[in-house]
Amino acid sequence: MSKQSKPRLNLIIRWGGTLLSIGVMIYLLSRVGWGEAWQTIRQLTTWRIALVLVLVFVSRFATFGRWYMLLKDQTPSLSMTETLKLTFAGLFASNVLPTTIGGDVLRLAGAVRLGLSTSLAAASLVVDRLVGMTGMALMVPFSLPGLSAYLHSRSLSAPAGSMAFPFFSRVKRGFRKVVDDLRFWSKHPLILIKALGFTLIHQAAIYLIISILTKGMGETLSFWQIAGIWSLTYFITLLPISINGLGLQEVTITNLYTLLGGLSPATSIALALILRLVWLIGSLPGAFFIGEVLAGKSPSEVEESLPEETL
Repeated sequence: MSKQSKPRLNLIIRWGGTLLSIGVMIYLLSRVGWGEAWQTIRQLTTWRIALVLVLVFVSRFATFGRWYMLLKDQTPSLSMTETLKLTFAGLFASNVLPTTIGGDVLRLAGAVRLGLSTSLAAASLVVDRLVGMTGMALMVPFSLPGLSAYLHSRSLSAPAGSMAFPFFSRVKRGFRKVVDDLRFWSKHPLILIKALGFTLIHQAAIYLIISILTKGMGETLSFWQIAGIWSLTYFITLLPISINGLGLQEVTITNLYTLLGGLSPATSIALALILRLVWLIGSLPGAFFIGEVLAGKSPSEVEESLPEETL
């Protein structure tokens, strides 16, 4: 497959997945009833909404703290302010910009522009992702009771469709440099433990947000139920089949919290829609920094400006 056709196929897959997911979400909303979903949302009190907004920024600052912890002992490094700006710019790109260029690519480009080597910037983002995934993976076992109960109580009504995505593996020139930079953190496990601590703060804030919202809508899940189901949601929405997880995240939340958590469909749909809005609000500070990070370039030009071995 040519270099030009691969990005085009990726774009088609993501836009197709996004439109399909949004279509499924609209269908679920129509089955539940728009009015019922709205009435469920209206049960939320002002203090709950305010607390949720505070917690979403606790979560966002924890993700900043995790990346900063990984970078601060590097030479060269990024300042706390630079790391904060890049973190929020990446969040803004991931939640607001209608592009396939993810927040990590934006953070990578910004870090390189600020003086980090491409390999070090890429390695730090790889470790940042792995630490985040580790925290989520720790919560997966808490979803198993609900999953087991669901699988034993009923059979799946529709066969799960599968889509094969071709995997192209090529050894890039910069791969060895990235691996070399990854070795730094293997020699400094305390840094990883501190970064994991920020991940757990980030996750706890998310779980509390969901708990506050569901209780405000008249239903209750235990903290560990929320943690387990959200971890599954997180890994499912990592699939590169939609733009910024749009639609895919909402459909996943609606189904998992209904099937595994026992929430009513109206509450699950309302939760999915509110969380999308909350994540959007939590990323808005990045709007003040994204122009500086892009340095006058469009998101696609940012990706093209990166060395080929990092893509």
